[in-house]
Amino acid sequence: MKILKLTLAAACIATAAPAAAETVEPRGDGVGTEYMVLEVEADEEAKAHFLRGLALLHNFEYRRAATAFESAQKADPDFVMAYWGEAMTYNHPLWQEQDRDAALAVLARLGATPEARQAKVRSPREAMWLNAIETLYGEGTKEERDHLYLARMRALFEADPSDIDARAFTGLAILGTSHGGRQIPIYMEAAGLLEPGFMTNEMHPGILHYLIHSYDDPVHAPLGKRAAERYAKVAPDAGHAQHMISHIFHALGDWEASEAANVLADAVVDRQRAAAGRDPSDCGHYNEWLVYALLQQGKDASGIVSACRKQAEAQIAQGADNRLGWGASSSYAVISTWQGVDTGNWPDPLAGTGDGFILARTKLAHGRALASFGNETEVEAALSDLKSLAADYAEILPQVEPDNRTSINWLDRAVAQAEAVLTLSNGDVDAGLAMLRAAAEAEMALPKAFGPPRIAKPSYELLGEQLLALGRKEEAAEAFRRSLEFAPGRRLSLAGLEAAGGL
Repeated sequence: MKILKLTLAAACIATAAPAAAETVEPRGDGVGTEYMVLEVEADEEAKAHFLRGLALLHNFEYRRAATAFESAQKADPDFVMAYWGEAMTYNHPLWQEQDRDAALAVLARLGATPEARQAKVRSPREAMWLNAIETLYGEGTKEERDHLYLARMRALFEADPSDIDARAFTGLAILGTSHGGRQIPIYMEAAGLLEPGFMTNEMHPGILHYLIHSYDDPVHAPLGKRAAERYAKVAPDAGHAQHMISHIFHALGDWEASEAANVLADAVVDRQRAAAGRDPSDCGHYNEWLVYALLQQGKDASGIVSACRKQAEAQIAQGADNRLGWGASSSYAVISTWQGVDTGNWPDPLAGTGDGFILARTKLAHGRALASFGNETEVEAALSDLKSLAADYAEILPQVEPDNRTSINWLDRAVAQAEAVLTLSNGDVDAGLAMLRAAAEAEMALPKAFGPPRIAKPSYELLGEQLLALGRKEEAAEAFRRSLEFAPGRRLSLAGLEAAGGL
């Protein structure tokens, strides 16, 4: 079930991106290609494909970018930058993902060795771009290579500060060195490099995109509004661009605007799926953010949640691609647990998950612990499942996501919260409150994550609710204030703060 009707506020946001809002069947070319100015020496047809791929790369539309770069290679088989671009699609620094082997395979098609590849460059500038990516996928650990790559990109940028793409990719490379989560000094360094590019190329998709990432936390989000106002206009046919502006709205607690942005993002993706002969999707990243925005407004998200469950069941019937089980099942677990927290409408178990789909099973086990609050036996059973799954997760994660250093931290936080819930359900109020407080402080100590909270219910919110039930209003109000620092604009925390007399 799709949400197609925009509220008045959503319509206002849509006017900030007229091409996405008004064009029912776009040609699919609105990705910012017209703002690409990188000078390359290539066949004209190859250059056209390359510039489109470059725009898609800046938009994190990686598969579509790879296709464009492959078309450039066919038009000009020795065009170095076409291979550079395709290899770049396998590096996702902000998602803690990199497929080094796949990238090296792309470069190997250009030449068997770095020396052979370097012999094909057509300009000194092109040689610098190639040297940078050879370093990115060279020897050493990913963290070492990220820093070496950044050094090469700094040199590339300093050699010609007027090169807007060098500025953009250097800013992204800076962000890519913030290993283990957001480090504010690194993010502000990136913003400082990107901001002059905004002054000269205010519609460049890379500059806008990476500025939004630099600023998408509650403290700095107001600085990202200018980029958000422009980015959706620049790339109306890039779903990620439509979604990205909601990073700023989310950090500001502007749920109507976040809803509108993700409705548009989902519509773009569904049009692309339809063109490829595929059904629309009610799961996935954009739908997750949409559901969260709806819940924060007290709106009904059950249609999306129910439709996503059907897709999750279909995925489970087909079997998992890997034991973590990315996809519809994990997406459903996330949004159904949020719905349970916000409305008390908890999901029924997903049948047939077996030994796979650990992502979904961990989320649902944590949800069961929260749903069973007060029932010692049920909470204990859910906690036991959660701990077992957490152990499996910790074992498998390095194998399938070797660069992911943050997800396990949040799973540990879910376990700690469930342990506090069990203690409270046992009737040991003082110990349970102390455990909840410790869990909440540990959550606050982790690097600030963009987007919806990485835990289904912030522990400070849960602590505030328990204190409020005990009549300890001043303490409850302070807990709700801390929860709102952790998750700005969160509806249940705002309601709790009001009930505690804190507003």
